[in-house]
Amino acid sequence: MAVTGLANLAVKVADLEAACAWYQAAGAEVSEPVAWENGRRADVQLGTLALTLFTRAIQEGFLHPALFVDDLDAELARHEVLWGPRIVSGVFGTRRIAFVEAPGGIRLEFMEQLVPPSV
Repeated sequence: MAVTGLANLAVKVADLEAACAWYQAAGAEVSEPVAWENGRRADVQLGTLALTLFTRAIQEGFLHPALFVDDLDAELARHEVLWGPRIVSGVFGTRRIAFVEAPGGIRLEFMEQLVPPSV
């Protein structure tokens, strides 16, 4: 059981279209916004940095890092789980995800890739 990589940084934005346009102007590849959990989301690839922009979340701005793990159950056994695990699907494939609280009161999202994105 180990963290195997950073999946993305999650950011809540008030105006998804404006945020997408800003990142595109900065040279990022930006996915088309899609419906997501009673809001909308878009994925941004800016060099090696992956961001996910959300219109619905509990706070504005930076939300949490999302980390890939090779065994979600083993990782969660070491933490107090705040939410999940839950299976989600989208352009990123299918993942099993859960949230825990880390020192400093931040949230960490751990995710295990179940099905890779379709090409």
